[in-house]
Amino acid sequence: MLTKPEAGWTEFHLEGTHTYTLSYTDRIASDWMGQAIHGLETMLPFCVKGFLEPGRVLCTVSYWNCHVIYGSDGSEPLSKSYTDWEISHTSMLQFCKYLSHDIEEYFDEWVLFDCGSYEENINLIDRDYMEEVRKELTGKLARLKELISEKECLFKEGQHFM
Repeated sequence: MLTKPEAGWTEFHLEGTHTYTLSYTDRIASDWMGQAIHGLETMLPFCVKGFLEPGRVLCTVSYWNCHVIYGSDGSEPLSKSYTDWEISHTSMLQFCKYLSHDIEEYFDEWVLFDCGSYEENINLIDRDYMEEVRKELTGKLARLKELISEKECLFKEGQHFM
């Protein structure tokens, strides 16, 4: 779903949607895991966002599907020519599993990404801040994995949410 962050960019893709190249101007790992944790804790749909430079992508994660909306990042009214809406049959649980896997697989790169940096300028990062981000992501990843395990029973075939 998310590729390894490289040079301040990562790609976001769900089955049935375009691939969106997201900038490090958003704290993807921290923000997205925070939203996913809240969604699983409350069992309510949640939304994540990413900045494309230019443009913005919003992904509303519902129980059985994700709704991906691309639009301008300016203040002008949106027009249909600058807006796109796609649906992926990716459940909330599957989205959270993808997110957990992708953050864990490239954990060090996500720490740098969420620090607003990347490998080429690692020496410019405040080490204390980087350690804070590492601890934050470690805690969120552990909680997300715990919730995935806890809520898996709710996503069986034939399950309905109210």
